[in-house]
Amino acid sequence: MPVRSSSPLSLGVVAAGLLLTAGGAAASSLTNAALFDANASGGNASGGGGSVTNGAWTTVLDYQNAPGNYAAELFLARIANPVSADFISPSAALNAALSEGANTFYFWADGDDPAGGTAGFGLNLFLDGATTTAPSISAFATVGGAPVTDNAGCTSGYFLNCVTGAGTFTYVTGLTTITLTNYVVLGRGGGAGGEDRVASTNTAPFAFPTGPNGVNDTYGSFTLTVRTAEPTGGVPEPASWALMIAGFGLAGASLRRRRGVAAA
Repeated sequence: MPVRSSSPLSLGVVAAGLLLTAGGAAASSLTNAALFDANASGGNASGGGGSVTNGAWTTVLDYQNAPGNYAAELFLARIANPVSADFISPSAALNAALSEGANTFYFWADGDDPAGGTAGFGLNLFLDGATTTAPSISAFATVGGAPVTDNAGCTSGYFLNCVTGAGTFTYVTGLTTITLTNYVVLGRGGGAGGEDRVASTNTAPFAFPTGPNGVNDTYGSFTLTVRTAEPTGGVPEPASWALMIAGFGLAGASLRRRRGVAAA
């Protein structure tokens, strides 16, 4: 007796399932970041005139917030104890892909501005190419303290211009939700508790930090957790159409085989 093959209907259901799983959202990425000294309200301690003027670091290289005053680099890594080559290049073209689940980044900001704020540090994250005036996620935290959302009137853009904070830990794009699930400042630069790991060059192209330079770094970490919902319907993407067509082809082949067995 011939083995009973799957029906065209069941194969069509399989194809539909493949269609749904193939319709996931496009990958997101961290494309810029800025860290800055903040006062008790979460704003830059002395922001004014359209620019952040004290204690700010950015992933953009070779940028001046005032003539002759170059911004310091914000170095990022995906591991807690990186060697020089493990640091992600700060640049206007930074593109750190985010995967489903937790994505933890560790940061080091070389030294500190003694004229800056003493209350804590603000963090602005820019996702998927967000412009410097529109941070995707904003937070403020004291050293060792829990973060709060930041929507102060002068937080730092990645060009060190004053921008309003996002006021949210969550960024949504399509079916994907990205949440800042942890942001902690472990040590303040320029004083006790900092960690001397990086040396800022401030100039393009990016140069991996050569190591300690005698000035403590402000350092800590943050985690972006990515969750993508299951699609509930809508127009399939091209890749999904291809899978569905392949499923219908399998269904047709099965039907032809069954007819051949019946004729025999």
